[in-house]
Amino acid sequence: MLKSVVACVMTAVLLSPGAFAADDGAKKAAAKLLDVMNMEVMMENSIEQMMTIQLQQNPNLAPFRDVMMRYFKKQMSYDTLKGEFVNIYADAFTEKELNEIIAFYQTETGQKAIQKMPELMSKGAQLGATRVQANIQELQQMIKAEAERLKTEGGPTPQ
Repeated sequence: MLKSVVACVMTAVLLSPGAFAADDGAKKAAAKLLDVMNMEVMMENSIEQMMTIQLQQNPNLAPFRDVMMRYFKKQMSYDTLKGEFVNIYADAFTEKELNEIIAFYQTETGQKAIQKMPELMSKGAQLGATRVQANIQELQQMIKAEAERLKTEGGPTPQ
């Protein structure tokens, strides 16, 4: 009897119009946010930026630039990822929160934040890479010490 009541309640909750409306509302708001953020252009710019960095780090890839760009545009294009981005944002924020974010991004300051975001992210990534590179010997020493400790204790060590 209790199982039947629980099953009925669960079915009623899952099939109620409100159960899907909020999700649809959040997804619509997430799609609007992506448009306001100009996500398609941001992604295209990110792919170009990523390719430039890859070619700077490995000039031997230069002859394959066109092939790699075709691949990234196919696999990482806005059109192929938009639905997944919508789900990510709709899962992370409520419809109300998404609308508040949209309102901010529609302001002059919000538009500036959108415009500056790729540059700031790139500078942050560059800072992180520079910091790791500057201190790589410390990491190597720590790994070596841990490998020795694991070896002494009979634990797993990398091959």
